[in-house]
Amino acid sequence: MVEHLSPQEVKERMRNDPNPLYRERWSIIYTAQVHPREAKEIAKDIGVTVSKVHTLIPRYNKLGVRAVETVGKGGRCREYMTFKEEQNLLDRFLARAEKGEIVTAREIRQEYEKVIGHKVAETTIYRIINKHKWRKVMPRSRHPKANKQKQKDFEDNFPKMVKEVEKTKDPEDDRPTLIMAQDEGRFGRISTPRRAWAPEHVRPLVSSQFVREYVYAYAAVAPEVGKITFLVLPYSNTVMMSMFLKEVSKDFSSYFVIMQVDRASWHLSKDLVIPENIRLIPQPPYSPELNPVEHIWEELRENGFYNRCYKSLDEVVEELCDGLMEFASDPLRIRSITRFPHLRIAA
Repeated sequence: MVEHLSPQEVKERMRNDPNPLYRERWSIIYTAQVHPREAKEIAKDIGVTVSKVHTLIPRYNKLGVRAVETVGKGGRCREYMTFKEEQNLLDRFLARAEKGEIVTAREIRQEYEKVIGHKVAETTIYRIINKHKWRKVMPRSRHPKANKQKQKDFEDNFPKMVKEVEKTKDPEDDRPTLIMAQDEGRFGRISTPRRAWAPEHVRPLVSSQFVREYVYAYAAVAPEVGKITFLVLPYSNTVMMSMFLKEVSKDFSSYFVIMQVDRASWHLSKDLVIPENIRLIPQPPYSPELNPVEHIWEELRENGFYNRCYKSLDEVVEELCDGLMEFASDPLRIRSITRFPHLRIAA
């Protein structure tokens, strides 16, 4: 076999060429170079027809690289743009995609057809989208009033804030410091359909209701030790928050607890009763993404509440308690979704 390229060069193209047809051809050439044998054995190893091997190797011996990197016959192999040109086309939509705006295949198709000058099938666009690894993904929500700089400053300065709060500790108190985060989540009987996995030709049917009855889950997590304390209460107010902090103080009585909270009015109220072994650090306003407990609520809703209707609020409470108890029994799971970098402070 004529060695137009070294085996290492062929291997590099076999691995990195963006065109799957070319990658397959380079695989045939590479196999024939490093382990010469009958065409039927090469075809069996790679998963191609014997005729493809018989055709490609003589062409490669004669034409070299051109024998491999030439578009084959047939509409499915036809390309109107190079890989780079497709990438440049998709880059026109990148800024909108980063903002979470809805970019449709129809819009991309219109731009594509303007460039090449004629109509194409919609499947052509989906193949291009897939080739360049675009996919539908759930955006992360962000409050329009959120201040990115204040959020970054909070994360950067959190260890200093912890040190300052520790100075308020009784000098005779030798309990270790435990960093926690706390939040409330509202759960009720309003249900809206969400996407769900289903086999082909099956369209799920789910009930949807708008009954305005709610309960509130109060939860505090200690990411470093993988523990959670929670209460399900009827309201979100100062009295309920005081009750919850008392529960946290009892559950973590062997620690001096420094707890990150949001700026809900009942967290900052002068009437809030804060136990002697707990101190609160408010996070910046409009910044739920800084609080790891939000991930707990997302997990609970995803796994237990979407696409379900509840006949009573008691059923909601039962489902909520079951989900929170499941979290409490799995420290590794708690750590994996709540151990935010700014909370990783050694005691």
